[in-house]
Amino acid sequence: MTLVFDEIATDYYRLYPGEEKAFQGLKDIMITAIYKRTKVLKLQDEKGISWVNDGNTVGMMLYVDLFSEDLAGLMDKVWYFKNLGITLIHLMPILEKRSGENDGGYAVKNYREIDPLLGDMKIFEKLVAYYHQNGIKICIDYVINHTANDHQWALKALNGEEKYQAYYYMYDTDEIPKRFEETMNQVFPTISPGNFTYLTHLKKWVMTTFYPFQWDLNYNNPQVLNELVDVLLYLANKGVDMIRLDAIPYVWKSLGTLCRNLPEVHTVLAIFRKVINACAPSVAILGEAIVQPETIVTYFGLEDALECHTLYNASYMVEIWNAIATRDARHIAHMPRYKVPSESVWINYARCHDDIGWGLDAERISALGFDPHAHKMFLIDFYLGSLKDSFSRGELYEYNPVTLDARNSGTLSSLAGLERALNENDRYQLELALKRIELIHAMFILKAGIPMIYAGDELGTLNDYSYKLDAHKCHDSRWLHRSKFDWLEAEKLEDVHNPKALVYKGVKSLIEIRKKIYNDVKVLEEEVLHFGNHHLLGFLQHIEGEALPTLLIYNLSEDRQWLYTSDLKRYGLSDKWLEMLQGKVVNFAEDTIILGPYEYFLLKYKK
Repeated sequence: MTLVFDEIATDYYRLYPGEEKAFQGLKDIMITAIYKRTKVLKLQDEKGISWVNDGNTVGMMLYVDLFSEDLAGLMDKVWYFKNLGITLIHLMPILEKRSGENDGGYAVKNYREIDPLLGDMKIFEKLVAYYHQNGIKICIDYVINHTANDHQWALKALNGEEKYQAYYYMYDTDEIPKRFEETMNQVFPTISPGNFTYLTHLKKWVMTTFYPFQWDLNYNNPQVLNELVDVLLYLANKGVDMIRLDAIPYVWKSLGTLCRNLPEVHTVLAIFRKVINACAPSVAILGEAIVQPETIVTYFGLEDALECHTLYNASYMVEIWNAIATRDARHIAHMPRYKVPSESVWINYARCHDDIGWGLDAERISALGFDPHAHKMFLIDFYLGSLKDSFSRGELYEYNPVTLDARNSGTLSSLAGLERALNENDRYQLELALKRIELIHAMFILKAGIPMIYAGDELGTLNDYSYKLDAHKCHDSRWLHRSKFDWLEAEKLEDVHNPKALVYKGVKSLIEIRKKIYNDVKVLEEEVLHFGNHHLLGFLQHIEGEALPTLLIYNLSEDRQWLYTSDLKRYGLSDKWLEMLQGKVVNFAEDTIILGPYEYFLLKYKK
């Protein structure tokens, strides 16, 4: 451990010069956590985190209360995950949250207790062990940027304890808050403007980047980092396999900066990574950083200075929806390709609990012949469903009537056309919607990395407009895609006339073929192919242990499209290939290959 402590010390003293006593406290926390780690978990640690790069890993994210009411109910749902082929479930915030408004559970009242509405820590540990017995790993959320205003630290701060007031950015006057505001952006300018809240009881200002009831933690204080590491290891010792660190770009603040993506954030994450490697090496860190792609990738760290094991591929998600609306593959084909450390991997997805923000690369959009502002407005209106030729049904989130800027909310199936087709009894549009939904799933399930399905998308869940009747939810359109899981639909999966059963069948087939192709190996490299037909997207995947690559081709249009095989031959591809999903042979000796509406091919070389 001496070498590990020396490595951590280098980072620690970069943040906190001369804080030897605080660093000794961190060492004591680590030693205690290692001592408390059970024999079962130590055996698990011997396998490390190789499962992160395993092709068999397929994830699903869900809210426990919406999926199964509580943790006891979730114990009875193992069969569902096993039938679908899910091997990792991400439980959205389950730690004790504040009552009333709580930002969907991201305003945490107690890091060491489960939300009483869901159960308790005892049943959670039982659930983790039971899921492990069934080959399913568990990921949980850990909110590291802020606590709820009724967390014990916040309550002690409110009671006048200076030690805990120093856990937050708290000021006697608005002088420093105003200086911060000069350079800080606003996360929710419409529904929660500003970055500070005045506390009448204390006559002090506290930083609240997200909502007034979420107080930002002051990582300039080494005791805060020590406390957060202690909680990290406490959660790891409950047996979880992955811990999602929420809102990582925000954790370090400095006057005169945006207070986002500062260099010190990377040092904090490097400490977290070294600590977890030393104390719980089978636990992976998932970072949540919804920022520009060139910034997101930096949170993997470097090969010799690692940070997060996994990150959300948010840019790819946005470009999926961009490409579906435009029927233009170039949006994805021309995405920058970033090299990531060998032990790191993207999490790929199409929908999640959050909205879709159109953080597009203006230079790349311009290079493709689009006006960036007009194109963004097109996407916002398209997925709202206000354009004449849009198949989508959704709602706006954080709409700004001055700039007309907005993000979009909605379930995968509603945004992809299923809701409109069913409402209008349009058989042709229904057929296209089902094809479109399967194509979208194929684009992230068959991609290199960990696929993460948002619970209910595999059942074709549609928008739930009932949130507008709830006083606590009606202001937030993200509840449009946060509905209760429909177990009645889950019981109709054998009904071949049920469109939602067809969605499930398509998703399950994709998971099965993914595991067949990738098995226990990983994709070493994914090479994008550029075709003359802009409606077609292609990838070559070079797979560990295989001499020949796998070829993926997607038709992003509702019309038939032809691929000239000369485009493939430029990449040295020829002869006959087997399409793995259908079993048909595709001959590259032909001049053209035809793909039907929203058809996609997963091709292996036919010897």
